Amino acid sequence: MNWVVRHTGDGLAAGFVQATVARDLASAEVAWVIDVRWQGQGLAREAAALMLGWLEARGVTGVFAHIHPEHAASAAVARHVGLAPTGIVEDGELRWERTVT
Repeated sequence: MNWVVRHTGDGLAAGFVQATVARDLASAEVAWVIDVRWQGQGLAREAAALMLGWLEARGVTGVFAHIHPEHAASAAVARHVGLAPTGIVEDGELRWERTVT
């Protein structure tokens, strides 16, 4: 699933969020990308939070993301939406997870 993130001021596409959902709805791998022109305005935080709320409302209970260890902005977004680092590194990226109870 992919959603375009639009800047509220002018409606231009500012980036996207995406989720790859397991068939059984047990988990989803999520990601967010915001164009450099719009970074630092909270768009990724807001869009990621809305996406996770949408997924949870549809029964997804586990969410995970892979974030490069040096990408502090994406780590901050992950923390904001309740993901935590697991210590597992895959292809140079740290796995972050959150389980809804």
